[in-house]
Amino acid sequence: MNKKMAMLGWITLLGFGLAGLSLVYFFQEITLMELFEGHRSLFVQLISGLVSGIIGAFIALKVINAPFFRIEKQKYNALINTWPWTIKGIVFISICAGVGEELLFRAGIQPLLGLWVTAVLFVLIHGYLNPWNWRISVYGFVMIFFIAVLGILFEKYGILSAIIAHSVFDAILLYWIAIKKS
Repeated sequence: MNKKMAMLGWITLLGFGLAGLSLVYFFQEITLMELFEGHRSLFVQLISGLVSGIIGAFIALKVINAPFFRIEKQKYNALINTWPWTIKGIVFISICAGVGEELLFRAGIQPLLGLWVTAVLFVLIHGYLNPWNWRISVYGFVMIFFIAVLGILFEKYGILSAIIAHSVFDAILLYWIAIKKS
């Protein structure tokens, strides 16, 4: 894993994570301990996150590998493969994104803006809704529903469930694109 990749991971983990925890601490009526305890046991959060992340990744892969998405797939494969990916790098980036982004979006922003607004905002920021590119927008609409699932996991099970689902989703997609070269 190169230095730029490591720095990007740490910025996502610490910057987004601390921003999300600050929103919880200053603007919500829940303690950080309550946030991390969640509403279900650690085992239930682990299993629900793992299953949701796997199912979400395979649905996303179906869209990515669909014939109509060929041009976008080539573009994103080229973009992702500008980095020197290893299994260790994929795991690191996936965990950093899962923890940092979920603490910001699910724990910090979702209780303030609501599930659907947060899901759309998340997908917009990632660039998957584009009025000039209907193909990437199809993927974006699929992603809105997956991100909403992360929001539901957060609300019903706990933040760890959403973090695990996000991390697993990212790891599977990155592996498929960067290592397996689908």
